[in-house]
Amino acid sequence: MCGRFTLHSNQHQLAEAIALALPAALEPDYNIGPGRTVLSIAQPVGERPQATLMHWGLKTPQNFHINARLETVDTAPRFRESWEQHRCLVPANGFYEWYADGVTKQPYYIYPTDREFCLMAGLWYPSTREGEPATCLLLTTAANEAVQPVHSRMPVILPPDVRDAWLQNQLNKRETHQLAHEVPLEKHTVSRRVNSVHNNDSCLIQATAPLEDEQMVLF
Repeated sequence: MCGRFTLHSNQHQLAEAIALALPAALEPDYNIGPGRTVLSIAQPVGERPQATLMHWGLKTPQNFHINARLETVDTAPRFRESWEQHRCLVPANGFYEWYADGVTKQPYYIYPTDREFCLMAGLWYPSTREGEPATCLLLTTAANEAVQPVHSRMPVILPPDVRDAWLQNQLNKRETHQLAHEVPLEKHTVSRRVNSVHNNDSCLIQATAPLEDEQMVLF
């Protein structure tokens, strides 16, 4: 799954990279969690691509969905229509994942090797109330070789040159899976301070050995 990520790029450079104007309210964030407002790129029918703020997490009577599995997204009733009509991309500098050894959970920061930020594939749902933002969730797929030692799943990350094809629903599941596994990723352990969404600073993404974590040092 993907339950936490970062977006802290210089706004001017990010706007140039995605060739879209950014919302004025966007701020650097090192610990973005579910329920937050996130930057999302979408292309409503008959319009050009646009970068807007969306609410991360789809609330239903039974669940709160922050992710959907790529393998079943086209058949699951909750996601099928958005897969066919409402795809989006969520820019991120990297994402966090936790390795569980049965006793503790060690957080890792995972990020693209060859570029400053990445584009995570998602689905979006138009707002049903005037003045409220649209809703989005992220797609996940089986982890690649870099992520597998930490977790069995990872967000679907797409290269920038397929942005329009994705937003216009031109990529099928097989193509999407293949592209996601071609994006090289790196990882390193980070402080357990990231466990709390109340912590939000650049120190969260800095590499740290587990024994150097200030929450683990007892002596």
